[in-house]
Amino acid sequence: MFRNVMAIERALGTGIIISSRKPIPQRVEQRIRDFIEEYESVLSRFRADSLVSHMARAEHGGEFEFPTWAQPLFALYSEFYAATHGAFDACIGADLLALGYNNSVRFIPQSKAGAGKNENSSSDSWSDYRRALPVTWADISQGGGSTTLCTNQPVQLDFGAAGKGYFVDLVTQIIKEELGEELPADFDFLVNAGGDMRACFSKENSQIKVALENPFDTTKAVGVASIASGALCASSSARRRWKVKDANGFESNLIATHLINALDGIPACDLCASWAYIPAKNCDFPTAYADAIASALFVSQESDLQKIVQNVGAEFAVMLPNHALRKTCAFPAHFFAE
Repeated sequence: MFRNVMAIERALGTGIIISSRKPIPQRVEQRIRDFIEEYESVLSRFRADSLVSHMARAEHGGEFEFPTWAQPLFALYSEFYAATHGAFDACIGADLLALGYNNSVRFIPQSKAGAGKNENSSSDSWSDYRRALPVTWADISQGGGSTTLCTNQPVQLDFGAAGKGYFVDLVTQIIKEELGEELPADFDFLVNAGGDMRACFSKENSQIKVALENPFDTTKAVGVASIASGALCASSSARRRWKVKDANGFESNLIATHLINALDGIPACDLCASWAYIPAKNCDFPTAYADAIASALFVSQESDLQKIVQNVGAEFAVMLPNHALRKTCAFPAHFFAE
C-alpha cells in the first residue's frame, strides 16, 4: 500500500516515519523538518534553549508567548486536567525530573521474568518518596488568545502525554496544506511518531493493519488493529522504565515509568497498556485526543473520561497486570487471547 517512506531519525525523541502511496515532494519534506525544529525549540524539556526550559529557569516566573499552533494543545490539557480532577497535568515535568527522567536516564526493558508482576504493587513501595510538584496546570493563567502562559515561579512543563499525537496532527495538516490542489485523488499516507499514528486514505473503505505490542514481551503482539482514516495511539509501562535513585544517588528497587499521576507524583501501575482509536472525521485533532486518552486511562477512571470519549467518538482497550483485557465494543482490533 505504501511504497514510499520518509524517515526522520531522533525527531521528538522517537523518530518520525511518513509512509505514502506516492512520493512526498522535497519542499514538503523540508517544511516538515523545519517544523520539527520549531516544535522542539518550543516544547522540548530536554533542550536547554527551548521555551519550556526558559520557563523552568525563570526564578520569578513571567509571561511566555507561545506560537499560535500551541493553543489547541493548551485547550486539550485544560480539558483533560478538568476531566481527571488534576491527574492529567503538564506540570508533571518536575516529578519526572525528581524521579530521574532526564537526558541521562537509562531505560530498562520489561523483562520476561517480570511479566505480569507489578514491581510497585506494594502499598508502601513509595512511602519514602516526596513529590516535587509546586505548581499545577490550574495555577498557570493564560492570556493572549490562550497562547501566553503566565507564571510567578519556575514551572517545568512536560507535554509528553499528548504532545506527540498533536505533532502528528500538525504534520498531517502540513502535508495537506502544501499539496493543496496538487493532492492526488489516490494520495494515501501514514504519519507514525513512535507508535502514535494517523492514517489518511482517499477511499472510505481503505484500512491498514497494525500490530498491538505485547506489554509483557515487546518482541510479540497481543492483537491486530484494522484502522481506516483516523488515529491510533498507545501507552505502555513496558518502554520507558528506569530504576529510581535514592537520596545518596544509588539505584533503589523502585521502578518508575513516564506515566505519572499528577495527584501524587507516583507512576501509575494499575494498567500495563492502553490503546485508543479515533476516526479522523470526528474531530480536528484525532491523534492528539487518542494520545491523551491512552495516557489518561493510566491515571484516571474510565468514567471520568466518558464525556471526552463520547465527544470525539473514541474507542479504546486496556490490558491489566494480570493480562486481563477490557475494551469498548467497537474498538477495531482482534486480540489473540479472545
